Amino acid sequence: MAGEVDVVIAGAGPAGATLAVALGRAGLRVDIHDARRFPREKPCGEGILPAGVGVLDRLGLREAVGGRALHAVRYHGFGVLAESPFGTAALAQRRLRLDQALLEAARATPGVRVFEDAEVEGVERANGRAVGLRVGGEIRRAALVVGADGLSSRVRRGLDLDTPPRGQRVGARMHFKLASGRDLGDRLSIFIGRGYELYAAPLPDGELLLAGLADQELWATGARRVLRRWILDQPVLRDALEGAQPLTGPAGRTGLVRRARAGWAPGAVLLGDAAASTDPLTAGGLAHALVTAERLAAAVPAYLAEGDAALARFDRERRRLLRPHDWLTRALVAIVRRPALARATLHLMRAAPPLMRRVVAIAAGTSIQGPPTSVAASSRPAPAINSATDQEAMLPHRAESP
Repeated sequence: MAGEVDVVIAGAGPAGATLAVALGRAGLRVDIHDARRFPREKPCGEGILPAGVGVLDRLGLREAVGGRALHAVRYHGFGVLAESPFGTAALAQRRLRLDQALLEAARATPGVRVFEDAEVEGVERANGRAVGLRVGGEIRRAALVVGADGLSSRVRRGLDLDTPPRGQRVGARMHFKLASGRDLGDRLSIFIGRGYELYAAPLPDGELLLAGLADQELWATGARRVLRRWILDQPVLRDALEGAQPLTGPAGRTGLVRRARAGWAPGAVLLGDAAASTDPLTAGGLAHALVTAERLAAAVPAYLAEGDAALARFDRERRRLLRPHDWLTRALVAIVRRPALARATLHLMRAAPPLMRRVVAIAAGTSIQGPPTSVAASSRPAPAINSATDQEAMLPHRAESP
């Protein structure tokens, strides 16, 4: 299991950065590479459901991430309103700030080096086994390669685990600065219309994230025009946005549902959206990235000791953990595409609060606990390290090409 470092990670988003923090605190040497320079914008629903907030709490990162606490979810649709508490608080925070906070935490963790503007070109393999990443024409070797590089993962493709996108749902988001006195409260508000859903997440400082989801053909006239029409269709949302100032233009993604043929290969493992992404309807993406990063960090010492069997166990556990959410998401996507069924479901949720609480608990992952070997927030307290130069001085063992 020899390598220049213990773990090399492609992708410095929430999954990759959280993994790096946890591994560095466990005493491992970690290199993390990202093609972009942070802070950077990324289209996202920007809600961290309770399972993900639990990870931030256990790693002592909640204060650094900040955000606005959300205590309930409220559905609006076809004249019906249904609301349920999360049980424990969710968070809403701009990806611009979330990603930067997590990456700075990784940068400040002993044993971790962060490389920005470092595009991962592919996976280096030897005898059918991943042995490193190709970055800038060089090979960065490690005992374990992690692909946390998103929906279009080059690591997934390099491991021959790629599959085509599923479905043609498109998501687009905008940010607004709300007028004084306009607010949707401390809840995630979901507006269901004919063929679309709108998600409104209150952010800190009087800002609001608005994201739309629909099949591709409904966006034909342009995202800004389509979002405006849907806003006007929803009286509560229309009133909340009266006098609001747009802060960002529409940005989004298509091909939102991906699943690798397998979550691991000899010497490598996929993480976050690189491994699997479900439809964003249930807003679980960020929480799943954090939860599975924490679980993988707990599994890496076993991998270094015994090899690929530990990766297979991790992947089975990941699938088991996320299976209820996956099933729920598929069911809800089928429901919202049928207005009459969506209306009936909202009536049922309103009439049966215990049932709605159960559905919300599955979506929020409120029953997911940390792994037995989770890295405590007090482990290996990190000094403030703010530059690549400081990191180089602390870590003389750099992963160089052979």
